[in-house]
Amino acid sequence: MKQAAAFAILTMVWCAAAGALQAPVPAIGGAELSRRVRAAVRLDYQVQSGFTYVERRRDVRISKLGKVTIGPLRTFQVIPSPISGQTYKRLIAVDGKPLSPEELARRDAEHARDVAAAKAPRERETPAERGERQARAASEQRQRDAIMDDAFKTFDATIERRELVDGLPVLVARMTPRKDPPVTTREGRWMTHFEGYLWIAESDYQVVRIDMQATSDVTIGWGVVGRIHKGSRVLFVRRRFENAWLPAETTYEATGRTLIFRPFQFKVTTTYSDYKRRDKSVAD
Repeated sequence: MKQAAAFAILTMVWCAAAGALQAPVPAIGGAELSRRVRAAVRLDYQVQSGFTYVERRRDVRISKLGKVTIGPLRTFQVIPSPISGQTYKRLIAVDGKPLSPEELARRDAEHARDVAAAKAPRERETPAERGERQARAASEQRQRDAIMDDAFKTFDATIERRELVDGLPVLVARMTPRKDPPVTTREGRWMTHFEGYLWIAESDYQVVRIDMQATSDVTIGWGVVGRIHKGSRVLFVRRRFENAWLPAETTYEATGRTLIFRPFQFKVTTTYSDYKRRDKSVAD
């Protein structure tokens, strides 16, 4: 949307739809809004694994001496698997330069060996070993659920206005942290230091965008515990594809200091694109 022509088209769409956006903002309380959003998020979580996509990202690395560096731009073809731990992030380019056919073949063969190596023990596992594996998977799911629980415990949501995003009407809610929410996870404790806005599709209450900023310094760990400063930002954007809402962009913008007081500043964006329905007839 950076081109002038695209901006003009968006402006015309906005003007044409402005009358519709003058309708009163729905009188939905925070508890009811949370219930609807949570129900939608759970449904969306079930359908995301049904797509392949392209992921482009730079990784933030912290050395043992606390130096923060930004890695190269890597492009992955992501092929989900219903088996935990076997989703294939197939590296296809680095800094815009495609990998050679030989390197791709080498990596594909390595992944195939890893999948086979992981499959063999499962085929021979005893009932006790199967129970332990299933218990670990259940524990991981409980942890994900606990983080989601903490998000809903942490924030009060107040709908402030309507907007159009990609031509769709959305509700914009201000997210304000409650005082001393009863969070139980590390991520929940981090959330209490952030506030911002949540964009929600009015038709189905799916999350369209999250834009949050730190209201105070936050102690955090990336292998080396450090501190990010007030004003650091997290932006998460999703777009509708067919009947699903899927990630489109995640941006982290932060300043801070590592454990040994080395300052850092970075802005990294991960994009997700080229979604295609996964061919379920192909064996994983």
